[in-house]
Amino acid sequence: MATAAEPLAKRSRRANFSDEEMMAMILGRQERQDVLRERFSQNITAERKKQAWEDVTTEVNSVSRVLRGMEEVKKKFVDFKSIVKKKMSIIRQEQEKTGGGTSEAKALTHIEEAMAQVIKEIQVSGIPGLQDPGSM
Repeated sequence: MATAAEPLAKRSRRANFSDEEMMAMILGRQERQDVLRERFSQNITAERKKQAWEDVTTEVNSVSRVLRGMEEVKKKFVDFKSIVKKKMSIIRQEQEKTGGGTSEAKALTHIEEAMAQVIKEIQVSGIPGLQDPGSM
């Protein structure tokens, strides 16, 4: 425990994710979405999901200058997905405004576009195993 006379050691920040790391993370997650999105079952176990995230982390580390951990990659994916969803919502709101003129919303970057494709696939395909109540 540090005393008042002892200064605390300053913790250094981790390097930001590079564009290459982000694309590797998005593509790796997209390749394994059948395992990672599926609910737990006899075939989809926690160990299988953990292995899928470890594979994504390996892909990220193959293009990275910084060694990333599985939890760090998972958190970055979830946080970035949230940011892109919010930005997509803002763009949609700007497009639906009345009055004409130019949109004030910033366009998605190429990395955000890649994440938007992952988000759209999730929204279109829905939750596996559920049936539409109207089709019964």
